[in-house]
Amino acid sequence: MTATLSRPAPTPAPPAPRPAPPGDPWHWAVTGTVLLAVLAASTSLNGVVEPWTWLGPVLRTLIPVLLAMALTRTVRLGGALTALVGVLALVGTLTAQFFPRQSLLGVVPGPGTAFELQRLLAQAEETVVSQVAPVLPGAGLVLVICAALGLLAVIVDIFSTTVRMPAASGLGLFAILVTPAVVKPDGVGLSAFVATVLAFLLLLAVAQRREDRLASGGARASTGFAGRAAIIGAAALAVTVALPTVIPGFNSGAFPQGARFNVWGTATGLNPAVTLGNDLRNPTGFGRITYATTSDAPLYLRAVTLEDFSGRRWEPDQRINDRETGVAEIGAEAGTPENPPEGSTVFTRVTTASYASPWLLTPYAATGVTNLAGTWAWDPANLSILATDGGSTARQDYLVRSRTAGLTREGLGVIGPAASDAVADVFTDLPEDTPGIVRDRTAEVTDEFVNPYDKALAIQSYLRGPDFAYSEEAPVDGGYDGSGMDVMARFLEAKSGYCVHYAGTMAVMARAAGIPSRVAIGYTPGSPTGDTEEGPDGTELREFVVDSRNAHAWPELYFEGVGWVRFEPTPSRGVVPTYAQQAFSPVGPRADDTDALNPGSLPDVADASAPATDPAEGEARAGSGTAEAEAHSVAGTLTGVGVVLLALLPLLVRTARTRARRRTVVVREAAGAPGSAGGDGAATAAWAETTEIAGDYGYRLEPTDTPRAFAGRLTRDARFDGAPATSLSRLRASYEYEEYADHGTGSVPVPPPGQAPTSTRTRAAAPRWDDVDTVTRALRAGSSWPTRVRARLFPRSLLHRFRSSGRR
Repeated sequence: MTATLSRPAPTPAPPAPRPAPPGDPWHWAVTGTVLLAVLAASTSLNGVVEPWTWLGPVLRTLIPVLLAMALTRTVRLGGALTALVGVLALVGTLTAQFFPRQSLLGVVPGPGTAFELQRLLAQAEETVVSQVAPVLPGAGLVLVICAALGLLAVIVDIFSTTVRMPAASGLGLFAILVTPAVVKPDGVGLSAFVATVLAFLLLLAVAQRREDRLASGGARASTGFAGRAAIIGAAALAVTVALPTVIPGFNSGAFPQGARFNVWGTATGLNPAVTLGNDLRNPTGFGRITYATTSDAPLYLRAVTLEDFSGRRWEPDQRINDRETGVAEIGAEAGTPENPPEGSTVFTRVTTASYASPWLLTPYAATGVTNLAGTWAWDPANLSILATDGGSTARQDYLVRSRTAGLTREGLGVIGPAASDAVADVFTDLPEDTPGIVRDRTAEVTDEFVNPYDKALAIQSYLRGPDFAYSEEAPVDGGYDGSGMDVMARFLEAKSGYCVHYAGTMAVMARAAGIPSRVAIGYTPGSPTGDTEEGPDGTELREFVVDSRNAHAWPELYFEGVGWVRFEPTPSRGVVPTYAQQAFSPVGPRADDTDALNPGSLPDVADASAPATDPAEGEARAGSGTAEAEAHSVAGTLTGVGVVLLALLPLLVRTARTRARRRTVVVREAAGAPGSAGGDGAATAAWAETTEIAGDYGYRLEPTDTPRAFAGRLTRDARFDGAPATSLSRLRASYEYEEYADHGTGSVPVPPPGQAPTSTRTRAAAPRWDDVDTVTRALRAGSSWPTRVRARLFPRSLLHRFRSSGRR
């Protein structure tokens, strides 16, 4: 039997895949809506910082980041690369805005970026803990805002466009609203909340429209969903806004209105000893305070004192259980004599603005405070005043009554050592880990004196002597910033620091010499405003202003029968009291005197203490470590961006040429000569840079142009006015003088723009690089974005020499 083989049934061909649309241009609309939504949520920052001060930096951050991500999608590089490009673009924009001097090529983090980042983050932290909303937009805080919003924008865009889950992107917008919800007294605010919700609904609608277009292969999407979405969204928004109005207690605070909760705790204001250096290093100042006083002597405002020197970092002791409630009448401080030296009563009205601290600022020694909001208590051990109800000094306007003691050199000089039980042990204790250098220096400086006052003056004169220097940066560079015994030891070796180091060191040396001591934290007298106001009983109060740049620390030493006495060991800061002037002759006997009537002469405290180590050696070690770290950073950066450097070779060459010319001009400026000497090349270098920059932006120097003709045409075509026109005129005049003038004549002022000089034999002002920068900024501001990019990345001046060469 023959078997019949059946023919196998043909396998059905798999369905052809649906052709993808030729492109996805609709992602641009979604990304644009993401930008709008993030900006809408960011309006809630008004009231956290000064209104709209965040807008410019945020726009300069978000637009490049989202644009880079959209371009990456256009060339179809994939979702992972899109996210990576977004993060890299964020790093580049932040570098360009906040670290231009430390960057490579303007957008790549370079040597020194890490240190500057640390400084800005510390500045932002200080802003958060020392100010109340709305805070001033310092560079550190703006950096944090831009970085956070940029990262959230990347996340929202990835969810909305790459992952195609636009509803989940609302979590990113919610994250933006959290901080205003818990910081602002009235929460996010209705307007910001509504704007964010509307922008989120728009994002959902645009993302859905994109989905429909992609599903239909690019054909026209179905209709009707937008209307239904608008109805549902409007109803949800109406319920969200209206519901809190009918719920008891939801009339202020969280989201968008409601019972406010505080996740940050009590504002800390001036952080004693630890962050005072950051206050001093802030060039702009914050935490403005004004005070008006009847005092004729410079007035220090004291917040708190530090007495316990046993920890690694010195902090104030709140002593909550030992405080006396009520500050309208403040009693005597522990250790104060019943009959203090004759003094006077001082009235001081203090007005705080953004300064927030639980410690009240008062002159020493306060005897009463009125017109103060909140619940406050005072410490009999040091007269510090602390808020006990979670309040702070923010937006207070109060009147302090204080008493000053009449102190004299002669009166202090006859006081002997204090009894062992005159003050609490916390003011005399020295921890076991007190460095030997502290005790040795104290012995060298004070052992020849007997009375506490002479010892105190000797310590103060030693620290204010020529061997010590005031520096806010040296402790940071040397790694001994802050407080603590180890910090004091390194400070005595390096002999360079700021007030925390000087005050702490004098207090510790005083204890080593047997004098009770403490460190006060507050503000120096500040600057007079010239205004006056009427005080109690018609007295005249003179007004002064202080801010974080006046933050200060100083030692207070105890003298039996007198009380606590302020000294000023910090050179070039504060005001030295008349009873503690640096140049002194001992009022009491020396240790080796046989006759108390012969007090001796001025001690040579400068020669009494040789440094344990050479300060230059310590600085060299610190510099070596810094240089080594920067070398590693440079090597890593160059390896990572080698390809980019090759692509940007024109920019590098142009930048090198600019820097060389800048050095030529700056060296001439530093020489301080009254005019440009012929042949030194400074004016020619400045004019060459100016003409080439102008050529890069499209204003070419023609071969037939004279300097005057080119300057006139550039002023007209670029619409220069004010400072740019004046700077261009100075550069032109300096170049003409260097190239054409007889250099043996006197000097006359440069004529204003448009007016011919009276003589070609006049001596023009020396060229300044600031004028080149002014002209460059004006050209950049007056050009379109593509022109600015082309001028930066592909400068025409590398192909053409837009400058005068030789004499015409």
